[in-house]
Amino acid sequence: MAEVAINPPAHRFGRVNAILNARGTRHHERGFAGPLSLKSVVRGSAAWETRDGRYELTPGCVLLLNDGEEYSITVDALQPVETFCVFFERGFVEDAFRATVTRSAELLDDPDRAGAISFSERLQFDSPLVAEMAQARRVVRASGALSGGGAPEARTTPRDALSESFYTLALQLVRTRRDVDARVAQLPSVRASTRDELARRLEVATSYLHANCTRGVSVAEAARAACLSPFHFHRLFTRFHGVTPHRYLSRLRLERARAQLRHSGCTILDAALASGFESLGSFAALYKRTFGVTPGAERR
Repeated sequence: MAEVAINPPAHRFGRVNAILNARGTRHHERGFAGPLSLKSVVRGSAAWETRDGRYELTPGCVLLLNDGEEYSITVDALQPVETFCVFFERGFVEDAFRATVTRSAELLDDPDRAGAISFSERLQFDSPLVAEMAQARRVVRASGALSGGGAPEARTTPRDALSESFYTLALQLVRTRRDVDARVAQLPSVRASTRDELARRLEVATSYLHANCTRGVSVAEAARAACLSPFHFHRLFTRFHGVTPHRYLSRLRLERARAQLRHSGCTILDAALASGFESLGSFAALYKRTFGVTPGAERR
């Protein structure tokens, strides 16, 4: 099994599979461009910002950032905030993807070629990826690779269970990407190159919705981000995701609120407002209609 670096210096990100578990009340880093990574918050809240917008994370969700994507992170809190982030060695997830979609003969002929892979559905709630991130953190704790409270002790561990966590996380990302590719194949175009371009523009718009889900985003704004007319965008987005942009955005907000109610201990009103809902009554009704339980029952 490959080694896994625990809290390594920044220059090692991308060279090895690595975990960064940090804790503090103040931190700001600007203009960092690392490898494909997964961000999560164990306690409190932290904000990552990309060119698409701002992602404020609380416990119960995972943020995907692509290889080479420049971002900033800000922690500014009265109580300690704990983050748990996974950085993949460059080529690791790409190799996992290629291994699942390529015939064995081609893999034998050219075992080292792996193309780039990216993700637009950045925020993950209540998904296998979130569960695997939580499991990876438990494995790190059990391995003794971290001192108490997530102190920044730089170490490298070859332990099999921790290395296995990276393979499991990579496979979850492969499943996510293959689902996207299957939807791309259903886009209405005869030429593959046109489908790829439409998919690229829809992925830009999807990233934009994820980054701005807590504020009022119009269909026209998302269409502009994708360089498509509003009507054309609405039709393509609905076909690609299976729901309208409005419903997609509402679901994102509801998933965010549910994660906060489950993991953050916040009030129902705070969860609703932090997720972009202006009316508590409409939030509660939509929540029950979507998840089958009231926000109060979810919180309990």
